[in-house]
Amino acid sequence: MKRTKFSLINFLLLSCILTASVIAQISVPQQGLDAISPDTMYSHVAYLSTDEMRGRNTPSPELDLCAEYIANYFKNCGLSPASQTHGFFQEVPLLKTRLDGVENQQFILNKNKEKTVYQIKKDFVPVNLTANRTVTAPVVFAGYGITAHEYNYDDYASIDVQGKIVMVFSHEPQEDDSTSLFDGVKKTDHSKLENKVINAIDHGAVGLIYVTNPSHLFRRPPNKWPSLMRNAPKDGVPLTLGEKMENKIVISQIGKKLAQDIFANYDKTMEQIHKKIDATYSPIAFEFKNITVTMTTQLKAEQFVTKNVVGLWQGNDPRLSDEIVIIGGHYDHIGARNDTTIFNGADDNASGTAGVMAAAKAFTSIPVKPKRSILFMAFTGEEKGLYGSRFYTGSDPLFPLEKTAAMINLDMIGRSDQENTEIYGWDSSPQIEKAFLKANETIGLAYEFKDGKKMRGGSDHMSFNKKNIPNIFFNTGLHKDLHKPTDTIEKIDREKMAKVTRLVFSLAWRLANIDEKPDFVKP
Repeated sequence: MKRTKFSLINFLLLSCILTASVIAQISVPQQGLDAISPDTMYSHVAYLSTDEMRGRNTPSPELDLCAEYIANYFKNCGLSPASQTHGFFQEVPLLKTRLDGVENQQFILNKNKEKTVYQIKKDFVPVNLTANRTVTAPVVFAGYGITAHEYNYDDYASIDVQGKIVMVFSHEPQEDDSTSLFDGVKKTDHSKLENKVINAIDHGAVGLIYVTNPSHLFRRPPNKWPSLMRNAPKDGVPLTLGEKMENKIVISQIGKKLAQDIFANYDKTMEQIHKKIDATYSPIAFEFKNITVTMTTQLKAEQFVTKNVVGLWQGNDPRLSDEIVIIGGHYDHIGARNDTTIFNGADDNASGTAGVMAAAKAFTSIPVKPKRSILFMAFTGEEKGLYGSRFYTGSDPLFPLEKTAAMINLDMIGRSDQENTEIYGWDSSPQIEKAFLKANETIGLAYEFKDGKKMRGGSDHMSFNKKNIPNIFFNTGLHKDLHKPTDTIEKIDREKMAKVTRLVFSLAWRLANIDEKPDFVKP
C-alpha cells in the first residue's frame, strides 16, 4: 500500500512537471501581442460607454446597438459566426412576468388533516423565479439551503428532498460574524436566492419556501409585484431569464406567522434552530411530520430577446480543434435613471468587452492558428443575474460544455486605483495556474491571486465554474465609481487595460496549444 501511494504521488508530481515543461516550451507569437492597441481599446470603451448608449441596460435598443458594433468588429477581424441560426448572435430569452390574477395564487397548509388557506401579500408572495404550476408535497427544512464544499458546509448532506418542497432561510450562516468561514461579514454568492433555488433543483426538490432568517426583523414577506402595490413603480415588472418551464420549481416567500405555523409541531422554534446552526456551524435538516403544502402560482409573461455576441476562430489541429477556449466578458451595464443620470459603465464592463475584442484582433493577426478553437463571447444581462452566461451554460451551449477546455473572463480591467490586478479562479486548474505564471514572465503584470476557497465573484466565469469548467477571472479591482454615474471614460488607464489583455492573449495561446485539456479542480 505504501509503495502504491508513493508511486501515485510521484506520478502526479511528474505529470505536473511535464505539464509545466510543455507550457514553458510554447512560443507566443509577437504579432499577436503587437496587435493589441491601447488606443483602439480606448476607442471601443468610448463608444460603448458614451451617453448615447444610456448605460447599456438589458434589454434596450442601445444594448442592441452595442451588440451590432461588437459583431461587426468580430466580422472585420475575420472571425466566423458561431451560430448557424443567428450568425454572430445567440438569442437569450427574457421574461417580464406579472401575476395572472391575485385569486389564482395559493398557499395551503395541510397539517394533521386540517387545511389552512393563507392570504397573498399578508402571508405569502410568489417569487418571480417561480414556475407556472401547482405543486403539493411534504415539506423538508434544509437550513440555509446551501451546499458549499469550499466552506465545508452542506445543508442537504443528511436529508433527501427528492419530490419534496424545501423550506430554507435567507442569507447564510454566521453572517454577522467577522470570523465566519463564509468570508466574514461579506456576503458570498451562496446567500443569493437564485443560487438557493438552483441548489434545491439540483437536489430534486419540486418547490421552495423562502423565509427571512430570524436574526432579521420581519412580519410580512417582501413584495415586488406591481399588481399588489398601491403605487406601483414605473417599469417595475420583474425581469427573469426565460428558462424552460420544466427547469423551474414553484417558489413562495412567506411571512412570520405562516413560518411559525409550519414550525408549530416541531420541538424547537425557528429562532432556536437558527441560533444553533450559527453557533455550531452545523446544518440542521429534517422533514416536518404530518404536513404537506400546496402552492399555486399562475403568471403571464411578456417575452423579450437580448443577445450574446459570439465569434469563432477555428483551430487547426485535427484532434483538438473541436475543443474551445472561451475569452469572454459582459457588455451590458445598469442603464440610466433619467435623461441626466446615465450609468456609463466605462470600466464595468466596457473595458472587459474591449479586452475581448482586442484578443480577437490579436488571434486573427497571426498567420498560424492555434490547435484548439477560440470562442470570443460578449455576454448580455450579467448585471441582471448572469443571464447570458447562464443561458449559454444551461439551456443552449453553442458548443458542448465537455469540449470547453477553459473560460477566461474579463470584467473591469481598466482602472489603476490599486496596483495589483486581482486574479480569481487560478486554482480551478493546475494547467491554468502554470500557463498564467509562464505568460506573466514576459508581460510583468502586478497581480494578486485571490483566495480560492472564497466564491470567485458574481461574474460570468461562475456560470462555467458551476459546470466544472476550468476558469480564470481578471479584475483590476473595485473602486468608488462602481455602479455610479462617475464610472466614465476619462478614468480608464488604456495602458493597463492593454497590458491585462496581452497577458490574457498569451495565456489563451498556451491553453489552446497544450496537448491535454486542462483539469478542473474543485476549491
